[in-house]
Amino acid sequence: MNERKGIPLYADLLEKRPPLEALEAAPRKVADLVRGWDERRWSLTYAPGKWSAAQIVLHLAQDEIGWSNRIRFLLAVPDFVIQPFDGADWVARESPADGPAALEAFAALRRLDLRLYRGITPAEAKRSFPHPEFGEISIGWILGTLAGHDLHHLRHLKAIAEAPARRIRRR
Repeated sequence: MNERKGIPLYADLLEKRPPLEALEAAPRKVADLVRGWDERRWSLTYAPGKWSAAQIVLHLAQDEIGWSNRIRFLLAVPDFVIQPFDGADWVARESPADGPAALEAFAALRRLDLRLYRGITPAEAKRSFPHPEFGEISIGWILGTLAGHDLHHLRHLKAIAEAPARRIRRR
């Protein structure tokens, strides 16, 4: 994960791919990967002590809510102060997770938010805002981070999909 100042987190996973392109593709990639999964497969994890597949997809939906709302506030509220949140606390609050419902929410939220994201002007994307954990960030930084974050968790879902069920440990 890239943590250099001003560089979106997970930027290395984007490999110079435009964030909006990656953001648009992610829900379809997740849906294709998990198609036909039963409750047991949704409950599996890629490594001991890590989130289940259902929790990963729930986390993607929740982060879409958290980050897109930050963008909305940054665009609409003068002097908006970003409030940090802990995604693990959000997932824990809503676990055990319903994988199919989380996927539907993620896909619907992303479709809605892509309209917002595509309307962001280059000047708006570059505007800088203070974040209590990450320092100065921009809306462009948020979009790049969100796109890379999708790819980060898509790797975890691929590991669950590719591993023989007997070798995957339940969370």
